[in-house]
Amino acid sequence: MGIAQTNKSELLREIEQLPNPCLVELQNFIRYLKFKQSSAKVKSEKLTLSPENDPILSLIGLADVAPFSDNIDDTLYIAV
Repeated sequence: MGIAQTNKSELLREIEQLPNPCLVELQNFIRYLKFKQSSAKVKSEKLTLSPENDPILSLIGLADVAPFSDNIDDTLYIAV
């Protein structure tokens, strides 16, 4: 029997001895570990977005239209 199989067998024996409320807590923890693992996979995969589909790039230049662009420098850079 390999180390992984031995660890699984020991873990199963431990689980069988737990009372029901602890089993619910264990199940929640296992779900958390699975979620954490899947989140790490998503973060490690490089997500690319074409410029045509990038919502931020579609907003660039939006404020160049009046009244948004009127006196923007005066508002942003108030002389002290």
